[in-house]
Amino acid sequence: MALLDRERLCRIEELANQVLQTQEKLVELDRQRNGRREALGAFRRGEANVGSSQWIATQGQFIRLPGKTARSWLTRQQQDTEQHIAAARNALKVQLQDLLAEHPQVTELPAGVSSLLLAERRPAQASSEPTEQADRKRNALDYSRFDKIVASDSEGDSS
Repeated sequence: MALLDRERLCRIEELANQVLQTQEKLVELDRQRNGRREALGAFRRGEANVGSSQWIATQGQFIRLPGKTARSWLTRQQQDTEQHIAAARNALKVQLQDLLAEHPQVTELPAGVSSLLLAERRPAQASSEPTEQADRKRNALDYSRFDKIVASDSEGDSS
């Protein structure tokens, strides 16, 4: 693999950052779409009555709307979200093509190299945070306390 100059590395990093941001945006849009799908499903199943008023949570606020208005508002929001998702997916395809054009071997990086590169980007907070190995050790089951347990047949032993 040829050495990459600094400008090209910065360009690759910027393109990769754009891809990651678009992926995060898609995850957020998908979360919103699923929430609205559940709400619209409640109307469809009759769990939420169209004839009565309904509470809607949006942008950190609760709004009470007539059922019909709430349902049509949710439907419009769902359609807008679908359009945003389609646009974000198209943008992601273009961004990935640009990234691959700039650095075709990006898909050939082993996972260990990728995690090492990402670890170098993190600020030096290692002193206050436990390391990955310490986390693994802390989260692992510790069976050493069971070494002193002796098998006994206390249920059937009456002596």
